[in-house]
Amino acid sequence: MKKWIRRALGAAVALTLTAGLLSGCGSAEDPVQDVMGYPGSTVMFTVNGNDVTAEEYLFWLAQNADQAQSYMSMVDTSTLEEGQTVWDMPLQNDMTAGESVKTAAQQYATLYNVVEAHGQEGGYAYTDEDKAAYQEDLAATIEQVGGQEAFDIWLKSMCLTAQGFEDISAVSYINNHMAEGMFRDGTDQAPTAEDLRSYAQENDILAAKHILLMTVDAATREPLPQEEIDQKRATAEDLLAQLQAITDPAELETKFDELMNQYSEDTGLATNPDGYVFTSGEMVEPFEEGTRALDYGQISGIVESDYGFHIILRLDPAEDETIRADWQFSQLNELSTQWVDEAEIVTTETYDNLDVGDFYDKLTAYRDALNTTDEAVEEETEQVEQSTDAQAEEPQSQETEGDAQSEEAQSEEAQSEEDQSDAQDTQSQGTAEEAGDGQSDSQA
Repeated sequence: MKKWIRRALGAAVALTLTAGLLSGCGSAEDPVQDVMGYPGSTVMFTVNGNDVTAEEYLFWLAQNADQAQSYMSMVDTSTLEEGQTVWDMPLQNDMTAGESVKTAAQQYATLYNVVEAHGQEGGYAYTDEDKAAYQEDLAATIEQVGGQEAFDIWLKSMCLTAQGFEDISAVSYINNHMAEGMFRDGTDQAPTAEDLRSYAQENDILAAKHILLMTVDAATREPLPQEEIDQKRATAEDLLAQLQAITDPAELETKFDELMNQYSEDTGLATNPDGYVFTSGEMVEPFEEGTRALDYGQISGIVESDYGFHIILRLDPAEDETIRADWQFSQLNELSTQWVDEAEIVTTETYDNLDVGDFYDKLTAYRDALNTTDEAVEEETEQVEQSTDAQAEEPQSQETEGDAQSEEAQSEEAQSEEDQSDAQDTQSQGTAEEAGDGQSDSQA
């Protein structure tokens, strides 16, 4: 029992060390304060009267600065004057690199602000169901990045708290609700069949189902024996004949689905039961070209590819839910861009005085401290665990020695009881109890 208690205490010490080292880098609650010296709740600017805080803005600034830094690391800096940095490099839009990054981050923060505001006006909210979905997505993200500690460090490295991360994510859920609700059937903004077909054509989006009879081994991609290939061709011809005998479009698709589910050997059928939506270069060329050659609702002849024999049914974009969803988001994106362009932005002195180069230097130093802390925590934890294991063995040997001494004392006491009188026995018993108490104190 003592061994397990010491292990638990060792784990607690390790956690204490972790907390201490992290607090040495700064507050876990407000990374903006740690980096910039002012709270994350500091207002940077307003959008149509709504506050955008430092936490909201600096997340986007960190993201844009990281991308810019990656690009600028490959740029020739020999033209810079003494004392200038890559952030001072002039760009084609008469801005420096730093000013461009600063403005881009403001645009992102503004976009999220106006989308949330318009969503609230339209009755679209971050629901309890969304929160449950967010928790599932969050758990998957944490596992993907290597655990809770790694995720917490990433949050800090982007000037975010856990709540700030959820707040930003919540806008994405609101955006989804708006796309689905604003353009649903029955509303003035619902798409017509022609809208969806034009959208698919303009963006070169194709939709199709197919029945595939494979002429290669699904695992090795090696050709099947010629006899099996001939049998597959005969089956394909029989299926095609059945489909060509049908003239009613609705009946044709119903029969196509029936035969597809019964005969198709496409390994992607289970995950794409309603067919494929794709654009140029995403499918094998014979399949793509075979689809392009068809009118909506028309079936192909037998199309042969490296995979086998295909019978293709081209789908109408006006009836495809994936294309409809794409169209809805494209319309909302156009509206969002308009909202950003029309937004009234009023900056504060804190924003006006913000220098991107200074911010990125501070952020880089903070990230270095976080990484150093992470390595130190791992080292300290390992040392504590090793020390704990070594200490855990000592009580066990002491207990064994104490048990042997106790047994010897009990044996002597028993012998004494047999040889001495009742009076002597009473006196001996009191002495043994005193000796036992002394021994217990020594062990304690």
